[in-house]
Order: sequence, then C-alpha cells, then structure tokens
Amino acid sequence: MRAPLRALLALAAFAAVPLCATSAAAACTATEKAEGNQVLVAFSSDPTKVAAAVAAHLPWGAPVPTTPTTHERMLAQEDYVIDYDDDLRVPVWTAERIQRSRLDDGIARLDCFRADPRLSADASSAPSDYAEPIYDQGHMTPFADQRYSKIAGINSFIMTNMAPQNCQLNRGIWQILEQITRRWAARHDDLYVFNGSVFDRDGDGVRDPDSAAMHMRSNNGKERVAVPSAFFKVIAFRQPDGTVETLSVMLPHDTSNPTGPAALTYLTQHITDIATLERLTGLDLLPNATAVHENRSLWAFDGYKPSSLCHARAKPAAAAHP
Repeated sequence: MRAPLRALLALAAFAAVPLCATSAAAACTATEKAEGNQVLVAFSSDPTKVAAAVAAHLPWGAPVPTTPTTHERMLAQEDYVIDYDDDLRVPVWTAERIQRSRLDDGIARLDCFRADPRLSADASSAPSDYAEPIYDQGHMTPFADQRYSKIAGINSFIMTNMAPQNCQLNRGIWQILEQITRRWAARHDDLYVFNGSVFDRDGDGVRDPDSAAMHMRSNNGKERVAVPSAFFKVIAFRQPDGTVETLSVMLPHDTSNPTGPAALTYLTQHITDIATLERLTGLDLLPNATAVHENRSLWAFDGYKPSSLCHARAKPAAAAHP
C-alpha cells in the first residue's frame, strides 16, 4: 500500500473514533475565576494559614523526597494540598482530608479550569495544553470532594490539580474509585487521601528521570505537560489506638474500562503497598506515622453500583510524544 493511501486510511480511522462526551456543567464566569484566584493567592501569602492546612490534610507529615528535588513545590490551600512539579507540569501528589459532615452538601459543578495564579505562566500548565483529542483534564483531588462550598469547588479546577488522563481512566475506573472512597469517608469522621502520579515508563519500579517522561502534544504544537504512566491513591484513617489504617491502589494509565462487578475485581487486582509507591515516586509518604496497618482488600461500602461514565472506544495514543 502506498504511503499517501496508508496515511489517509489512518486519518479516517482516527476520525471514526468517538471523542469522550464533553462536560454538561456550566462554566464559571470571569468574576468567579477572579474570586477563586484571590482566595488562593491571599491564603498562600499567610504562613499561619498554610501551616494549618498542611497540619489538617497531612497529619502524619508531608511526604519527604528521598532524593533532593529542585523543581517541585508545595501549594497549600484551605481545602487540600498539592505537590507540583514545574518541569512535568503535573502534581506529583495531592492530599486532602475528607470530612463526613461535608459529604452531603451539593454545590453545583462549575467548570473553572484555569492556570494557577500562584505560579508563573511558564510553570503552570494551562487549559490550552489539553486542547487535543486524547486526554481529559483529570482532577487529582476531585471536585465532588470539594463541593461543600462554591469557592472550594471552583478551586479544585486549578491546573496544578490536573494531570492528563484518558477518558477510559478518568471517567471510568478512576471515577469509580473516587465514588467508593466517598462511601468509605461516610464511615469515618476524617478520611485522608493521597492522589498521585507515577512516572515509570521503563517499568523498573523506580521513578524515571523527568527527561524520560512522555508529553502530550496540544493542537497548538506545544508539548508542555508530561503524561503519567500510572496513578495512585493512598486512603488512610486513624484507629482509636492511633494505628494508621491504609489502603493503596495503583492504576495503570491505559484504556482498560471495567464497569459493574468487574470494576471491583479490577481494583482488587491493583491494590498495592506503600513501599512500592514510595520506590515509584521517590517519596517517604507517611514520614511521621509510627504504626501502619496496610489492607490488602477493598473495604466494604454501601449504596453504589460501580459504573463507568466513558463509553467511547480507545483513541490512538499518537498525540503523546517521548
């Protein structure tokens, strides 16, 4: 087959693949963006508030890099904490305390994706970086955990809280795990959740150098944002005797799209341990925890039947480049 014909057939095949449906949520206004940004900047300029947020969301201490880093920074706000990589332009991890008393409030979603006002334009990713056909702007700390106030919800949409996730992950098994996590949170006064990115393209079990990361290509031709090879959650709560009870799940960044009972089987198959995640991320995740019990099965939950929200077929990955 001649090369031009082959190229035309490939283009036709790509065009035939349906994109994931866009969000039906309303977009926030310029005034609402400005209000959210003002809250972020004012909070970050108050060391007392920053320290209180870190203590609230990271009761066992902030993760500590096991090797020196010069391109990561912690961004704290009242509702969650981010560790962001300026080179990769994605969060290495986010941490949040989910409080049972706030789970029932239902602020309507306002899509408010925007660059982080606390960073320079070069350091923060932007919505334009995600203007391409494959990847969602995937929340690390999810909006649904932050819908107890309008500002908290709006400020879950800053780009330092986003990482590229294909639809089958973001609106499939990742969303399912988020839903189940909220059911677990309803059983505890406080549930602590790490959400994070893994960069291990060569599969050797340790974090790749940033230079080895694959980047997605925006429609403007820029390749600013790195694509994680996997994502993880570490979910923890404190037992009455002080023991830290944890459950860790690592999901490969692929187009697997289990739904229904198969989703629970898939999650169980991807339960991991903190030591594995620490090797993959180069972090000491719970530096001040003295007694940790790691679970190797999903905790029980009620009132939710796992269901993927992504029904599109897998799209080709050619828009991501090494």
